[in-house]
Amino acid sequence: MFMEEILNMLQTYGLTKTQAQIFLYLIKAGASSIRELSKALKTNRMNVYRNLKRMENLGLISVLPGRPMKFSAVPAHIALNTLLSMAKSRISEMESKYATVLEALSKISNQQQEYIVETKFRIHSGRRNIYAVMMQMLENCEREVCLLTTPSDLICLSLHGFDKTLRKMKSKGIKVNILTNITDEKTATVLEDYAKHALIKHSEMQLKTRILIVDEKSVFTSLTVNDSISLDNESESGFWTDSPHYVHSAKAFFDMIWRNSQDIFTVLQHLRTGRRIERTLTFNNIEEYYTHFAETLDRAKSEVLLCIRELKEPYITRDFIQILKKASARGVKIRLMTYLNEEFVDLKDMSSILNFAEVRHIDIRYAGISLMFTDADEGILCCFPPSYISEHATQIQGLWSNSISFTQILKAIFMELWFKAINSAVRLVEIKFKKALKEMPRILGSMVREKGLLLEMPATIKGVSGLNQRFDLALKRRDSRENGEVIVGDMLPENGDVKAALISLYLKAMDVKAQQKLLIIPEEEILGVDERELAVAYDVKLVDGTDPVELSRKIIEKIDLVS
Repeated sequence: MFMEEILNMLQTYGLTKTQAQIFLYLIKAGASSIRELSKALKTNRMNVYRNLKRMENLGLISVLPGRPMKFSAVPAHIALNTLLSMAKSRISEMESKYATVLEALSKISNQQQEYIVETKFRIHSGRRNIYAVMMQMLENCEREVCLLTTPSDLICLSLHGFDKTLRKMKSKGIKVNILTNITDEKTATVLEDYAKHALIKHSEMQLKTRILIVDEKSVFTSLTVNDSISLDNESESGFWTDSPHYVHSAKAFFDMIWRNSQDIFTVLQHLRTGRRIERTLTFNNIEEYYTHFAETLDRAKSEVLLCIRELKEPYITRDFIQILKKASARGVKIRLMTYLNEEFVDLKDMSSILNFAEVRHIDIRYAGISLMFTDADEGILCCFPPSYISEHATQIQGLWSNSISFTQILKAIFMELWFKAINSAVRLVEIKFKKALKEMPRILGSMVREKGLLLEMPATIKGVSGLNQRFDLALKRRDSRENGEVIVGDMLPENGDVKAALISLYLKAMDVKAQQKLLIIPEEEILGVDERELAVAYDVKLVDGTDPVELSRKIIEKIDLVS
């Protein structure tokens, strides 16, 4: 059931059913050959090949050369954003041609004149009178009926011959959709008879209203429905209309609730066995995302897994820390995975978050989609467009579900990424170190001037080889010759490879005949025995720290320029 829903959703992005099946299979199975895809999809190879070429042109898959040639899916968030951009381009093109097409059509059609019809409104009161109007509407139906009402109203309608009318409509091939709120097994059992002739769904919305839409041409609406099952109830009233605008609005309202409702037999099984009802809800509004996020986390009992792109709006709410604190106070264990960016991470806020959650840093490439899993078997998957700006009304694509298969997939994805992620303590040291390096030129420059030295950060020095060697810092005496005594230093590179940094510094320093060599690192604990021995062998002095003043002071203590 879950896979069918995913296939349907992918098709809303413009993929054909075959293309959606191919993409989903490649996401699950990884790189595959045409033969494997053909066998899995139970279709011929030529059909698979044609669709693969189309998907390659769209940028949805990558080709892996070899024998046999294999194909792999690009990351899901990249694929969705690509399809979304294409759809927006198509819509823009359609909008730009709207006036031209409309003008052309108006010349060959009298559509506009026919659309302007006289609409009618009629008020009716008393249940018997209302039912008589509804039955007349059903009698005149040719194609489709949509009915939203209360369970007690459905039972009362049977006393007016509604079940016989349903059988008659079914024999004519008329589609009947009934939407209601089923509260107990007794009501559901009564409605099972209706289900033989109509599609019945349960909605969590407890609406005390009645809406009957026939062939999308006319609507009867009662704004309030009495729970009494008496046909002689005179307190009810309603109105009938054939206004195209009102009919369209009523149908859109009905369809919105229908999409997020459950089949009656699923609800009946839940009421009889206690087995929960699985639901899936989609949303594209940031406020809905915040609501689902807070409510889902609030229902968690002992475990929450969170993957969030960055710890800032719009990816989290302003009260994010309070939400975590509240869950942690209930004994919920929270694992949080996010991209810790030195430009945006507030170390004070981060310290608060660490009180309530175990945090790890993940590469930004893997944090394109936000997800949540809770031990209540609820999950959220949300994709933010790359250009999302919180103050603009940009749409997102989100999905909430309590489907076990869906939540287990989310958990598996999370745990796979979790073991690749970096401990937040290590990442925070890196961030402090980078911030310290940015402030060092000002602080260290002031200190070395008092020693009669000049600081260059960064520095380029021509070596005896004739090559220009680049260092992260260089110190010289003010009165030294152009190629006089010099102290050079490098910072630990992004990749954290200490050995490579030591070797590189040693070779460059030899070329410029440096008097001393410094390697600046965040903390000595990152060094292994081999790296410490290599530093001694190369006569490289190690300077560690994450505070700019501390680092500058240590450099001053270690340097020793010979007069």
